[in-house]
Amino acid sequence: MNTVYLDCSTGVSGDMLLSALSHALEEWRGPGRGFEHLENELARLGLDGFGLEWSVKRIAGIRTMHVDVLQTREQPLRHYSDLCAIIGQSGLEGRAADRAMEALRLLGEAEAKVHGVDLEQVHFHEIGAVDTLADICGSMLLLDALEAESVVCSPVDLGSGFVDCAHGRMSVPAPACAELAKGLISFGSDCSMERATPTGLAILRTVADGFGPLPLGTLLGVGYGSGGRSSDEQPTYVRAMLLEKVSE
Repeated sequence: MNTVYLDCSTGVSGDMLLSALSHALEEWRGPGRGFEHLENELARLGLDGFGLEWSVKRIAGIRTMHVDVLQTREQPLRHYSDLCAIIGQSGLEGRAADRAMEALRLLGEAEAKVHGVDLEQVHFHEIGAVDTLADICGSMLLLDALEAESVVCSPVDLGSGFVDCAHGRMSVPAPACAELAKGLISFGSDCSMERATPTGLAILRTVADGFGPLPLGTLLGVGYGSGGRSSDEQPTYVRAMLLEKVSE
């Protein structure tokens, strides 16, 4: 039985999780078993007009993986129910499908609450519907591929300062992030930037079984996933560590 430990001490986002988990799977199973597996699995969503572009980013001397979700054709405006229908009609099933629906619900409810609208009125103008589906569904599929019986997470850095959103300039954590951070062990570092995104927090809320230090186990693989804002000046990344539990 395996445990995945998510080190989010410098922040978390959907693309960081997707990259870190893919990298960890590649480290464990070998070349071609991580990144290609994810692309093949996401094809089951049946979404036209998107693809994944992988790259290596060196952040403060650390080799990390980074993934961009590319939209190759114009996508329609999608609401919460549209995304649920895509997941429901896809080939996803079992725990991955259930977790994806739960994370999407948490994300939609947070946006609805802070904007004072009904859930069905939420459209994903800030976080991007295709990006959201790829990040959420991909993370759940990768956790299954890693045979993760449990997920443990470090305290999460929410950041500090201000962030510019579609609705204007907001203090960090922005309202949706503050809502989604409920129940998570978190802190704010003196970094003057947003370090946790709504999608990343929704995924953690769905999959984290506990919080704390690295648990006891045999280390099988380590993956590093950086985000679009990761840089030498702001060395942010998620580290995913795959552990085999020690028999009692």
